[in-house]
Amino acid sequence: MDLAVIQAFAAALSGAACQRDTEQITQHYRSPGASGYHAATDYVRARLGEAGVREVTVERYPLDGETRYLGHLMPPAWEPLEADLRLLPERDLLVAYPDVPSCLPWWCPSTPDGGVDVDVVDVGLGLTESDYAGRDVAGKAVLVRHAAERPAWGHAVELARRHGAQGVINDYLLSETPPWRTRTNLPHAVQLMRLPPRWDNPWAITLAYPEAERLAARCRQGSARVFVRIKTKLFKGEGQNLLATIPGRDHPEESVFFIAHTSAGTKPCANCAAGPALMVEIARAISTLINEGKIPRPRRSIRFLFVAEGLGSMAYFHRHAEELPNVLCAICLDSVGHHQDRLKSSLMFYRVPDSVPSYVNDLGQWLLDTLPKEAAWPFKDAPVIPLVSFASLPYTPWSDNHNWNGMGVPAPLIMSWPDLYFHTQLLTADHTDPMVFHRAGLVLGALALWIADAGTADAARFARLVESYAGLRIQLAAEHGLGGGQTADGAARARAAAEIEYLGARDARAIESTAALVRHADQGTRATHAKATTEARARLRRRVREALGVLGAKPAPSPDGAAGLKPVKKKAAPPPGVRGLAYPEQAAVVQAMQASDPAANWESLRIVGDELWNLTDGRRTLGEIAASIGFEFGLKLEASHLEPIARGLEKDGYLRLRAPRARAPRAT
Repeated sequence: MDLAVIQAFAAALSGAACQRDTEQITQHYRSPGASGYHAATDYVRARLGEAGVREVTVERYPLDGETRYLGHLMPPAWEPLEADLRLLPERDLLVAYPDVPSCLPWWCPSTPDGGVDVDVVDVGLGLTESDYAGRDVAGKAVLVRHAAERPAWGHAVELARRHGAQGVINDYLLSETPPWRTRTNLPHAVQLMRLPPRWDNPWAITLAYPEAERLAARCRQGSARVFVRIKTKLFKGEGQNLLATIPGRDHPEESVFFIAHTSAGTKPCANCAAGPALMVEIARAISTLINEGKIPRPRRSIRFLFVAEGLGSMAYFHRHAEELPNVLCAICLDSVGHHQDRLKSSLMFYRVPDSVPSYVNDLGQWLLDTLPKEAAWPFKDAPVIPLVSFASLPYTPWSDNHNWNGMGVPAPLIMSWPDLYFHTQLLTADHTDPMVFHRAGLVLGALALWIADAGTADAARFARLVESYAGLRIQLAAEHGLGGGQTADGAARARAAAEIEYLGARDARAIESTAALVRHADQGTRATHAKATTEARARLRRRVREALGVLGAKPAPSPDGAAGLKPVKKKAAPPPGVRGLAYPEQAAVVQAMQASDPAANWESLRIVGDELWNLTDGRRTLGEIAASIGFEFGLKLEASHLEPIARGLEKDGYLRLRAPRARAPRAT
C-alpha cells in the first residue's frame, strides 16, 4: 500500500469523534427490537449521511419467535420498562430499573400489575437436584449465586423453572478475569444476563454482590420475603440491517465488509457502542479522502453493515447468500475503544480460524507490526513505540465473526479484552480512549483499503508474507519440540512433528487463498500467480521436511478409539455450538479435556465446538479434527473429547457420524 494513503488516512481519522458517537449511542437501551435499538441505528444512519456516505440501504426482518433463518430461530423483541426489588418487611430497595439498567435479563417477562410479595429460597448455585433437596420452591423465588462457568446460568434457570419457581434472583458476573474482574473484587457491578429467547420464562433479576449477600443472610435466618415489580415488553417486533457502501471502481460486486452491532448487552454498554462508532468514522474518513481526491477509489467496494448482534448476520445470509463468495473479508468490530489502563484491557486481533485458511491473518499481523505507533524512539524521529497494546490471538467467537467464519468468509474480530466492566452498568463512554480508537481505526482501515484495492502485485506480496510468517512458525514449533535446547522426550518430538505437518498444510492453503485477488486478471497473469504460489508452497514444504529432520521424529497416529469417526453435515448453517448436550454432559466434556490439558476451561467448549463444525467436511475424521483444533488453540485434545459434542449435534439433526469402513481381509 502507498505510504501516502496510510498517512492521509491516519490524518483524517478522529478518535475523539468516535468517543462522541459512542456517548450518543450509549444513551439508548439497545436490546433487539427495542425502541432504543432502533433509535441508535437511526442515529448511525444520520451520522453516515453527515459523513457524506450516500449509498445507504435498510433491510428489516422479523423478531417474532417464529421465523427461522438457516435453522436459527429469530427471538421475540424485548424491551425493559421498569422494575424494583425490595426486601420485606422494611421495603429496602435492593435494585431497580432504570437506575441499574443491567439488572433485568433479556426476555424477562413482567410480574402481575402492581408487583407481588414472594418468599425467597436460597438454593446456592442451583445447579444440581441436591441443591433443591428438602426445599419447597413452588410458587416462590429462588436465590441463585454466582457460578464461574457461562452455561451454568441457563441450567440454573431451567432447574428453577422445573421445580416450579416463579422467579430467579442472582448475582452472576460472567467472564471473570482474576485478580481484577471477580465477583468479590467488583462487588457493585451488575451483569446483564439473558434468559432463553422465549415467551414463557420465569421472571429474573440480577443483584450486586452486597445486596445478594444481604438477601442470603436473611434466608439463613429462616425467612426471606421480597416485593418484586417488573414491567417489560415482550412482543413481535423487527430488526434492521443498515448497509452503507463505498462502491469500488472496477469490481463493485466484490467487497470488504465491516460489521458491528448497534444492539447492546445493556445500557450504557460502551463496548457495544464503540464498534459502530468506529465504523462510522472509518466510513467518513475514507469517503472524504476519496471525494477530495487524496486517495484513489479502491478497485472493490467497502461496505459497512450495522446489525443486531448475531441476528442481523443471519438475516443477511438468508437474503444475500449468493453474494457471500464475493466478500473477500469481513472485519468484525466490538469493543474497540477501551481505555486500557482503567479497564485492564488490550486491543485484540482475533484471527480468522484455521477452518478458513486465509492470508488475512498474516496481513493483519504485518500491519500490527509495521504501521506507525504512538511514540517516537529517542534516537530516531519516527513513531515506532506503541502506547496502545494491540495483540493477535487465535480465533475467538465473541461476536458476528462466529457466523461469518462459519459461512466460509474470512472474518477477524477486533475487540478490547480483558474488560473490567464487561456488560455491566459501569461501562460508560468516559471509559473509552480516543487514542485507542485511532490505533484500531488506522490498522483496520489500512487492512480494508489494501484488500479492497489489491492487484496482482499485492496478491503476490500477501503470499510472500504468509510464507515468511509460516517459516517462523515452523521453526518455533521445532524449537518447542526440542525442549528449547533441553532434551525432549519422544512424545514431545512426535507432537511437534505433527504440528509442523499441520502448519505446513494450513499455511499452504492460506497462500492459495490469495488467488481470489487475481480472479479478474487475464489468463496469463493468473497463470503467473499460480506458478508463484506453487513455488511458495514447494519452498514451504521443504521447510517442513528440514524441521522434521531436525526433530528426528514422525507424527504419531492417534490411538483414540473415536478417531476414525467421520462427521457429515446435514444442514448448511453457522456453527450451532454444543446444542444437544445438557449441562451435566457439557461439564463431563470439560472435565475430560482438563484431564488431558489443565489449560482447558469452560470457554474452551466454544472454540472447540465452532471448529468441530467448521472443519466437518465429510472427509476429515474426528481424530484429524481434534488434532487440528489442538494445534490451532494450543490444547491437547483427543477425538474422545469431540465425540460427545458431535453426538449432541447428531441428536439435534445437525450432522451424522459415519463409522470407518471395515477393511476387507487380505487374500491368503
